[in-house]
Amino acid sequence: MTDTRHIRQTFHRTSGLELRSTWQSTQAYKRHCHPQLSIGAIVEGQTCCVCHDREYILSPGDLIVIPAYAPHSCNPVAGQPRSYHMLYIDADLPLALQVIRDPALFTHYLEVVNIPSPASVDKLLSALPSSVENAETLRSTSQHVRQAFLADLSAPPSLDELAQRFSLRKETLIRTFRQDTGLTPGSFLNISRVEYAKARLRAGDNIADVGYQSGFADQSHFHKTFVSYTAATPRQYATGRSIFDNK
Repeated sequence: MTDTRHIRQTFHRTSGLELRSTWQSTQAYKRHCHPQLSIGAIVEGQTCCVCHDREYILSPGDLIVIPAYAPHSCNPVAGQPRSYHMLYIDADLPLALQVIRDPALFTHYLEVVNIPSPASVDKLLSALPSSVENAETLRSTSQHVRQAFLADLSAPPSLDELAQRFSLRKETLIRTFRQDTGLTPGSFLNISRVEYAKARLRAGDNIADVGYQSGFADQSHFHKTFVSYTAATPRQYATGRSIFDNK
């Protein structure tokens, strides 16, 4: 597998929008989710996307719409490299998961990639086939677990403490949370820490500080976890480019 630092990828950011472009990558992602609506496009190779317990094999020309907070993974097929774009959009749109195979819409997507802007994204969203995501319903215990973790990412309560708080067995708490969210509590905590780290990196905070701010024990743990959920290093994400762009 190619070292993540050597993968050619860029991040372009503007108001309420982030565009990620990655070329010739065999890097896999752990199951994760985003607070933003995301729309992906495969331009080379194939990707296997698993979302809502369904598997989708995506090929060049395919688009995939992934709702906000929907757990998913997007990994290479048979270890072969693939190239793709991902748009992350801060939009309160309850769009459902869907794979779109429409050459005209794919061309429209590439126009957004060439000139990413809120206006071009709004035009793309208006052209998407109509689909509505079912509203997320969480049981009270799962809501409280999420709130407890998000309230203090650096020192969250343990699962034993939470189970005692809700008068539940720890195994029951974990099972309930996974049924409601599609993630284990541990995965949710790691993802939340990574998302917080991304926000701080976008704000220009020092990478060494961000790891501790996000609740990671040390820089090695921060780097490893960040890469496993984003397929990018913290430095790549912070600078918006791979080492191939460094002059």
